[in-house]
Order: sequence, then structure tokens, then C-alpha cells
Amino acid sequence: MTAEILDFEKNNYLQHCRGIRNLSPNSLAAYEQDIDCFIRFRHEYQRDTKLNDLLVVAYLNYLRETRRHQQSTIRRRMVTLRAYCKWLQKQQKTNDDPFVGLELDLRPPKRLPRPVDRVDVRTLLAYRRDMDRFDGARAAMGTERLRAEARTTVLAIKLMVSTGVRVGELTRIKLPSISNDGCRIRIQGKGNRERNVYVGNPDLRAELQWIKLEASQNPHDGDYLLLNQHLRRLSEQALRRRLRILSGECKLDTRITPHRFRHSAATFLIEEGVDIRFVQRLLGHSSIATTEIYTRVSDNALMQAINTSDPLGKLLSKFT
Repeated sequence: MTAEILDFEKNNYLQHCRGIRNLSPNSLAAYEQDIDCFIRFRHEYQRDTKLNDLLVVAYLNYLRETRRHQQSTIRRRMVTLRAYCKWLQKQQKTNDDPFVGLELDLRPPKRLPRPVDRVDVRTLLAYRRDMDRFDGARAAMGTERLRAEARTTVLAIKLMVSTGVRVGELTRIKLPSISNDGCRIRIQGKGNRERNVYVGNPDLRAELQWIKLEASQNPHDGDYLLLNQHLRRLSEQALRRRLRILSGECKLDTRITPHRFRHSAATFLIEEGVDIRFVQRLLGHSSIATTEIYTRVSDNALMQAINTSDPLGKLLSKFT
């Protein structure tokens, strides 16, 4: 099968995912990347081999031994390939589903989410407020530009910690989606599913109100909440880059990513005793099983509770 035919079938499948399955742009990009990886493997290593179970096993070994992908990446690539093969079979492009009868262990290793610790969140927010601590190269960018960048980055961190929104959801928030009192934000989530997230902090609500008022007097293209220096939507990549720079300036020992703030939001709420069903709804999880993992990561709350109760100390105090 030629590369041209493989690309043609891939594009038809992506069009199906876009038009029929209504997948998000991020999901479509991931699907395309996964299928391209398989097409390259099939063309370069197994050019004349049919799409069967032997090819699937060979591809799995290639991902593990040659590409040395992490288990989570391997699982994603194989899940995408399985869906693609089922579509090819329905389109009569292949006779059989090569995954039928295969027993593949694609379970990712059990890893607990890694939230940004409370002390690190405080450090990040406090450091951005102290404009004098930027080095000379960044200060040369101009005081006003630095302040605008700082305000936007701080606002992004506050919203991620408060609401647990995904980075793609965050950077696509538009001002009309924010209620006039700054309390509620309408989010366009995965699969174009809408949900409301709520802002509990009074200062953050007031800041959102002020931004909406200021934007009504100085409208900008797209009505996005988070803007870059050119008054265009702040991209996900730009926000990730800002967080990397910020964590370096703060000399944090850990890597800071937007998704870790999402873990922080869930963990902090669980530690404060918020019902897990409310956390599930806030994060937009379709299954509560996804949310339940956060009930096992509250080590800080566990240590605080143990230190406060100290049953051994209370027992020993009776002998003194």
C-alpha cells in the first residue's frame, strides 16, 4: 500500500472524527500524530505486510524497544490505532479487525497526580508581584509590558488553582462567558461539552469584573480573557513557556505545568472537605472514578491530621 493511499485514508478518518465524532482540535491533533507514527512504521519497516495481528504486535514492540516510548504514550498510540482499524473495517478498507483476539496489556502504570504544593503556589504568586526581582534582560522589555505579562500570568495561575480548568479551556475563555459578578465562567470542555465553573475567591471575582469593565471600554479582537503583548489570545504554548520561566526565576526544584495546577485544584478541594461529586463536576470528569484518585493524594492533609491528633502523645501524657 502506497504512502499516498495511507495518507488519503488517514485524512478521511480525521474528517470523520471532526465531522461525526465532533472531536476537539487537540484530540484531532493527537490522533493525527498517532496515525502518522503508525504509517511511518508501516512504510519504512513493514512495507509489504498486511494490516493484521502480526503487524500490530510488531508495531507495539517498535514503540517499546526502538522508540522507547513511555507506557502512557504507547497506550494512547495503540488505542488510536484500534479505533482507526475499526473504522477501516467499517469502510471495507480491510477485511478483519487485527485487534480481535489480541490480549495486549496496555494499562498505564499507576501514578498519583503531582499537584503544585501550596508553598510553591504562594511563591509563584508572590514572586510575580515583586517586579524589581526580574533580571536586567527581562526588565529591558519595559515596565508596562512586564506588568501586563505578570498580571496575565498571575490571573492564569489563580484561575487554574481556583477552578481546575484545563489549559486549553483556560486560554479560550471569552469575556461574555464570565458572569457580570465574576462568580461563574462558562467553559467549553472536551467534546464541546459545556460546563460552569465557579470562582469562590472575592478578590478574584472582583478582578474578573474589572477586566470585563475595562474591556467594554477598550474592546479587542476575539474578546478573549487572557491576552499576549499583541492583544491576541494567549496560546497554550506561551502560557507553558511563561510558567517554565517563572519556576526557574523562583528557583523551584520541581517542573511546573498547567496540568499540575489542575491537580492542585482537585487536591486542595478534597483536603478542604468538598464533596467529591462537586469536584467531579467542577473538573468536568465524565466518570467519578477519574476524580477518586485525588482522595489518595492528600498526604499534606493526612500529615496535618496526624500531627494534630497525635494519639500516642495523648496516651503518654497520662503517665506524666
